[in-house]
Amino acid sequence: MAVNYDDKRFTEVKNQEATAVRETQGTYDKMINQTDNYYQQQIDASKDWEAKQNELQQAQTDFTVDKIEQQKAQAEKDYTREQKGAYTDYQKATNQYGANAEKLASQGLNVTGYSESTRTNAFNTYQNRYATARESYNKAILNYDNGIREAQLANNAALAQIAYETLQKQLELSLQGFQYKNTLVLQKLDAVNQQKDRYYARYQDVLSQINTENTLAEQMRQYNESLAFQKQQAAQEQANWEKQYALSVSNANKSSSSSKSSSSKKSSGGSSSAKLTNGSSSNAKEWYNKMKQIEKSKNRATPKEELLIGLTSAVKQKVLTEEEANEVLTLAGY
Repeated sequence: MAVNYDDKRFTEVKNQEATAVRETQGTYDKMINQTDNYYQQQIDASKDWEAKQNELQQAQTDFTVDKIEQQKAQAEKDYTREQKGAYTDYQKATNQYGANAEKLASQGLNVTGYSESTRTNAFNTYQNRYATARESYNKAILNYDNGIREAQLANNAALAQIAYETLQKQLELSLQGFQYKNTLVLQKLDAVNQQKDRYYARYQDVLSQINTENTLAEQMRQYNESLAFQKQQAAQEQANWEKQYALSVSNANKSSSSSKSSSSKKSSGGSSSAKLTNGSSSNAKEWYNKMKQIEKSKNRATPKEELLIGLTSAVKQKVLTEEEANEVLTLAGY
């Protein structure tokens, strides 16, 4: 018998499988999304850390540069003050109306070579002080500018280091996220396959059960068919036996009637239902003897059920009376 794949049990297994697979996929998809969110949050946190470190580093560098700029400004003020001081001192030394000129005049030296030499020395002193102040100022400015460049270079290096560390952290997080996500994807595939295998086994169980049911149904059909055929054969045999039995009884009755007619003519006042010496009517005795002959030919005894059927048929056909049928039963031992 062919398998009915539209059986609702197949449909139930398929629906259960679809539900289980969908729930499994949903669970792992949720875990994968959570993984993506987690590692993205970690990467965003590393970016925030980078921005904060850059801000702190830049603030420190700016503070260092500001201090150097202040030192530069102070050096410039010192240079300007020294320049002005030297010039003031020179003016004082060479002023013809100043205290120094008056002192030379009181000594009678203001028009002498000594006076000229004094002005020359004052001018040289001014030039030397100016040159020394200028050289000191230039050196200071150069050192300060170098300090600023060094601070900027150090700042750039620090920023680069921060950027490198941040990038390394982000790469590590990305790799970890990828590996963990890939693991979840493989676990998801394995879990889905396990669900499919589990429900495939259930599907095969249903198929096996249906095949067993079909086998039993076929066996039952064949049994019922065989039983019906046996009943049909038994009924046919019963009908044939009854027909043969009735024919035998009819022939026996005809023979008995001929014998009775002949006996009646010889005897006067004889009864049509004369009794045998054993108390049974001759008609019942003949019917019984005929039955025994048939049994002998078939080599089997007549069951009570068959005997009753035969007697009932004989009574209906008026071959025997009910009393005679009872007598046959008595003769048969029932």
